[in-house]
Amino acid sequence: MDTQLRRLNFRSIVVAAMATFAFSLFWYSPFVFGGVWVDAKGADATAMAPWKFFVAPLRELITAWLLAWLIVRLGIAHWKGAASLGLVLWLAFYVVQLSGAVIFDGMPVALGVVHAGDWLGKMLLIALILSTWRTPQPVTA
Repeated sequence: MDTQLRRLNFRSIVVAAMATFAFSLFWYSPFVFGGVWVDAKGADATAMAPWKFFVAPLRELITAWLLAWLIVRLGIAHWKGAASLGLVLWLAFYVVQLSGAVIFDGMPVALGVVHAGDWLGKMLLIALILSTWRTPQPVTA
């Protein structure tokens, strides 16, 4: 495990987390799905507590770190493999969990679809950043 941790590119993890947070800000903006989100949620986005904007990037950071660790652990060497892993993890965990909120907790379908699309975009963006920005390997003579 120690060698796998050393093979992680922590800068790319932080950049991927920041990029996905920016992606979500755009995704939920009035230019994309902000109107759908506000209508389905039944509240104004400005009514959101400010602390939530500090917690949200932590979710992306944790997700980026875990996806980076899995890419290294599984020996994924190409962006297509990383994107496939992101897609599978999104389907297996996020979509399954979110469908439960829609089916059993009364979350509006439109809101579920907007959230699912956001996390699909994040998982693919994280996978692409991590798989194309590799940690330089030491040169051995």
